[in-house]
Amino acid sequence: MLRTIFFLGIALIVGSVVFGLLFGIAMLVLGIAIKVLVVGGIAYLIIRLVSPDTAAMIRSQCQRKTLDRF
Repeated sequence: MLRTIFFLGIALIVGSVVFGLLFGIAMLVLGIAIKVLVVGGIAYLIIRLVSPDTAAMIRSQCQRKTLDRF
């Protein structure tokens, strides 16, 4: 009985550490992705203001279907 209680306690501690690490990594990746999207959006806005033709080309390249790219 005591061995079962200790095993459950250890499993709970290990599980919470693994759970925390997974969510920590996921939040790190999500934070980096948001920063990349913001910087990319600002860069696209600047390109659109400076050179509308280039912005239209970028937009058309991004809207193509996957099979058409190759």
